[in-house]
Amino acid sequence: MKNLKWGILAVFSAFLAVIGMASNAAAQQESTWDRIQRTGELRFAVFNFPPYFVKDLSTGEWGGGIVEMAKDAAAELKVNFVPVDVGGWGELVLALTTNKVDLAGGMQATPVRATSIDFAGPIYWIEWVTVNNPNFKGGANWSDYNDPSVRVAVQTGSSDQVLLTMNAPKATQSQFKELSQIILAVSSGRADAFTTTVLSSLIAKEKNPGLGTFNSPQPRTSLPGYFGIRSEVDPRFRNYLNWWAEWNNKLGLNDARMRESMLRYSGISEIPDSVSFRE
Repeated sequence: MKNLKWGILAVFSAFLAVIGMASNAAAQQESTWDRIQRTGELRFAVFNFPPYFVKDLSTGEWGGGIVEMAKDAAAELKVNFVPVDVGGWGELVLALTTNKVDLAGGMQATPVRATSIDFAGPIYWIEWVTVNNPNFKGGANWSDYNDPSVRVAVQTGSSDQVLLTMNAPKATQSQFKELSQIILAVSSGRADAFTTTVLSSLIAKEKNPGLGTFNSPQPRTSLPGYFGIRSEVDPRFRNYLNWWAEWNNKLGLNDARMRESMLRYSGISEIPDSVSFRE
C-alpha cells in the first residue's frame, strides 16, 4: 500500500509538472496582439534621435515624428503608449526578438532584418535630395549630375552612394566617411554637390550658409520606413498596423507629423514645397 501511495503521488506530481510546462509554453507563445489586449499597453522602442525620437528632459515625455505615429496607433487601440528606451538603431531587432518592446519605428525592411523580424507599413517615405556648391547650376533632374565632369560627394558604403549610382551612374563620386567632410568639400568647391536624405540635407543647408541650392531631383527617389514587429503566426497586430499606415498615409497625417517634427526639433526654419514624406 505504501508503494502504491508513493506511486500515485509520483504520477500526480508528474501530471502537475506537465500542466506547468504547458502553461509556461502557452505564456511564451502569447501573441503580441493578445499581450497588448491583456495588459492594455503598447510598448514602443525609443532613443534620442531628433526629429524622430525626442525626450523632453523637463517632463520625461517623448515626442518626435515617429513617436507621434506610435502614440496614435496606441490611441486607436485604446491602450496606453509605453516608451521603452533601447539605446539606438542597432538595438531595435534585439529589443523586438527578446520581447522587450512590441513595436519599433523608422526601420528599413532590409532582407537581412527580415530573417529575424517582420515589418508593417510603410509608415512614411524619406527622399534623397542634393545640395549644390554655389557655383554649380542645375539639379532639377538627376541627369544634371550624370556626367563624369560633375563631382558628387557621398558617404562611403551608405545608401547615399547606392542611390547616386542608380540615378547618376556617370557622375564622379567623391567619397568621404563623415557628413561634415562632405559639407566642407562642397562648400569649398572640391565637389559640385552632395546627396543624402532630405533630413540631413536640410539641416546641413540651415547650418552652412556657404552651401548653394537645395534640390529635389526628378525622378523622385525615396525609400520607405516601416514599423518593425516580431515574426509570429498571429497576423492581427501586423494587419492592424498595415491598415493604420494606409489610412494615415492616404490622409497625409504621417506626412504632417514628419514635417512638424522637423520644424520643431531639427532647427529647420522652412521645408520646401517639393519635399514630401508620402509615396
